[in-house]
Amino acid sequence: MNPLFPERTSLLVTVLSAEEAMLAVAAGAGVIDVKNPLEGALGAPAPSVIKAVRAVTPSHIHVSAALGDMPFLPGTAALAAVGAAAAGASIVKVGLYGPSNPEETLLLLEAAVGALRDHFPETVLVAGTYADAPRFGGIDPLEVPECAARTGVAGCLLDTFDKSSGRTLLDLMPLVMIDKFVSSCRERNLFSALAGSLGSDETVLLLPLMPDYIGYRGTLCEGGRTGRLSREKVRQISLALTEGSL
Repeated sequence: MNPLFPERTSLLVTVLSAEEAMLAVAAGAGVIDVKNPLEGALGAPAPSVIKAVRAVTPSHIHVSAALGDMPFLPGTAALAAVGAAAAGASIVKVGLYGPSNPEETLLLLEAAVGALRDHFPETVLVAGTYADAPRFGGIDPLEVPECAARTGVAGCLLDTFDKSSGRTLLDLMPLVMIDKFVSSCRERNLFSALAGSLGSDETVLLLPLMPDYIGYRGTLCEGGRTGRLSREKVRQISLALTEGSL
């Protein structure tokens, strides 16, 4: 399996099916991410989809799966984490939608990490937070890396919750704050991932921050994030990340 800390920023491609997973791998994706955009920013896919994607993805490439935009329900998060791991995900991402403070965040992450440790110790957890969290009373994204480090989480994702507005990660959070998020992860030995309606313009600004992963869906599709993945668009962004520029 590829190391969780790549030498350079790696491409994470969100797919909706095994067919899209094969396309993304062939075009250069570093991580295959499975989610259901019809159920939210980090909408949970069916276990059968995770299983099918894992079956067609080379064994050295991580398959990540979203657990949903999770309310403050630690038991539900724990069960979802085990379910995604059982279906074949080596990375599971929980969206911190419900927790509104560090105390609640710690409880939810501890439950999910503990469940994975007991049942699927080789599967790691990612804490997903949202740049627009203040709009719905979610935890401050800059508080999440410390919570993650204290609970044994492997990495943190900074994304956007509202995908309907067309606003990107950089529209919702200043670049200097995104840099603080990435640096905070690095200081705590956590890998970092950035996503949120990103295109080439945003990628140019984010690459110098040296996140471990940048995730894409909508910009790689014909017809938006629920449309069909384009092999050529995946190939272009993969080459850009490999070369370190667009």
